[in-house]
Amino acid sequence: MSDDPLIAKHEDTEIDAAKARKAASLFDLRRMIGGLFVVYGVILFILGLGASDAEIEKAAGWNLNLWVGVAMLLVGLLFLAWQYFLPLSDEIVDDGPPDDDRTVQGAHAPTGPDAAALGGSETTRRTPRKDLGRPGE
Repeated sequence: MSDDPLIAKHEDTEIDAAKARKAASLFDLRRMIGGLFVVYGVILFILGLGASDAEIEKAAGWNLNLWVGVAMLLVGLLFLAWQYFLPLSDEIVDDGPPDDDRTVQGAHAPTGPDAAALGGSETTRRTPRKDLGRPGE
């Protein structure tokens, strides 16, 4: 750590960003959904390996537990591969303010004569409402 407060603040911001990326990756829904598909796929696959002839005949000659288990395993592995090769931390990008943004982060909003001189932006100007029904208007 540096003795300079600005450098220390920047280092703390980098540490917080790394923690946020790690937390986003940890709670990625692709990991949870893929894990559940894999677990249920393994269970069905094992049940399909031990299926009796009577169970297969009930399903019109198809070993449904085996084939649905294989399909669920593949879907689960696709979700986990998607999460592994395209992590959420890479998709979360802080672009920063646009080039035409003149806002100073952390600065107070102008008040009094300064605010009148600045005039506000198009998004902050209010047009008078005609539907308020004030007398004299």
